[in-house]
Amino acid sequence: MIKLSVIIPVYNCENYLSRCLDSILNQTFNDYEVICINDGSNDGSLEILNKYSMIDKRIKVYNQKNIGVAKTRNKAIKLAKGKYIMFIDNDDFIDIDYFEVNINEIIKKKMDIVLSGYRRVDCNNKIIKSLKLENTKWSRLMIMAPWAKIYRKEYIVKNNIMFLDNDIGEDVYFNMQAMFLTDKIDIIDYIGYNWFYNNESVSNTKQKNYKVVNVDYLLDELYSVLEINNIIKDNYVIIEMFFIRYLIWFLTFSTKGMKFIDISYVYDKLFNWLKDRFPNYNKNKLIGLNKPVGEVRIVRYIDFIFMKMHKIKLGKLLIYLYSVI
Repeated sequence: MIKLSVIIPVYNCENYLSRCLDSILNQTFNDYEVICINDGSNDGSLEILNKYSMIDKRIKVYNQKNIGVAKTRNKAIKLAKGKYIMFIDNDDFIDIDYFEVNINEIIKKKMDIVLSGYRRVDCNNKIIKSLKLENTKWSRLMIMAPWAKIYRKEYIVKNNIMFLDNDIGEDVYFNMQAMFLTDKIDIIDYIGYNWFYNNESVSNTKQKNYKVVNVDYLLDELYSVLEINNIIKDNYVIIEMFFIRYLIWFLTFSTKGMKFIDISYVYDKLFNWLKDRFPNYNKNKLIGLNKPVGEVRIVRYIDFIFMKMHKIKLGKLLIYLYSVI
């Protein structure tokens, strides 16, 4: 049996795809397959994939009409033959020991998931930021992307954990389930994933405007699946804080250039949703300058200041001022 299946959804990434694949083929660990699904690219991505599949038989190429990253990842999980699975975005790349470090850790400690940190790298290979996770429960929720992690496939399949077919938050939906349906999660003191800052990528464009993403569907579906699995009941405070943090993040990045009246509408809609499900969210015990433990300091400060402003009815103004910067 193959030890590791590496899943790469590919869409219009001809400029960076070779770097991604080269970083995989140069790994110190060799017992893996690479499932590359070309999701209807209209550039030269498929030709690059086919060339690499001829160089190394571990690279398996599938071609399909465009169905989106969520359905593509779900399809790839079913195709995976490895005992463990990892996800890599097609414009990112990994350190030479990335597979080896993660595989050794998940096998040695008999975990369902192992998490590690990442670097944010620009087009000049300059490190914009790096994040090394502390071993806390909150740290499990700090990287909602499926990368910088290794999963035991049987755990994912047995619990029917899938990506949500939506234009935002498909990975949040996946990982919020994955992080709470098991206690066998380890966080390691390691950074080996390089997250490329690509101005043209979907994640850097679609999330900038509330009007083009269906966040309402994400919130409803996420809350529903967490409730069905008793995750909210058993982890109320941390789940409540996650939704607070997510709404602050979403408002910050989705209202750029919007008029105050439009920001006010979005703001009220989202916080009414939050109040309906978490009536006492303003009193959450994890809102503080030194909480949640493990969170980056600047993020804690932003959340704390925002919630203070929110309580005195100035949250909308804060978001508006940020939107015009």
